[in-house]
Amino acid sequence: MKVDIESIVKFAIKGVENFLQENPTLTYYAFAFDCNAEYAEINLCLNTEEAFAETVAYYQNGKYRERYQTEEMLQEVKYNTGDWKYKCFDTYYVFSEDELKTIFKEIYPNEVDDDYLAWELFVNELLNSFTYSIIKFSETETFKKINKTADFKFYCIDHEEEIADSIKRTELFQEK
Repeated sequence: MKVDIESIVKFAIKGVENFLQENPTLTYYAFAFDCNAEYAEINLCLNTEEAFAETVAYYQNGKYRERYQTEEMLQEVKYNTGDWKYKCFDTYYVFSEDELKTIFKEIYPNEVDDDYLAWELFVNELLNSFTYSIIKFSETETFKKINKTADFKFYCIDHEEEIADSIKRTELFQEK
C-alpha cells in the first residue's frame, strides 16, 4: 500500500487556504484531520474558543445539561470534532472503494485466517499514514498562517477513536 503523503498535504494546504480566506479574523485552538480510515477518508476541521463556548452553553442549557458540567466532559466536547462549528469543511478520499478492495487483496492475497484482524492492520497503516501527513502539513507555510491560541493543538483522529489516544499518537509521530 502506497499512500501519497504529498497529495494529502496538498489537499490540506488547499482546503485550509480556502477556509482561512473565508474566515480571516478567527483564532483557533485546534485543527484536526477527522478520519474514517476504513474508507480512506480525511476531513479537515478547525474550532475557535467562541464556537466552543457556544456549544457548551447550548449543551448545558439543553435536555442533558447535567452531563456537561464536569471538566472531563467539557474537554471531551472541546476536542471532539463532531461538536465543532467548523467541522469537515473539506473532504478527501485517498483511495476509492474499489481501490481499497484491490489494495487489501494485494496485501493479503491468500485466505487469511482472520480477515477482520488483517483489515484492522490495514486500516491502522492508513491511519498512521494520515497522522504522518498531518505532521508534514504542520511544517507548511499554510499551517503557520493559522491564527492560533497559545495552547493550540493539532491531531489526527479516526472515527470512534478516543481523543486522548489520537492526540498521543500524533505527539509520538512528532517526536520521530
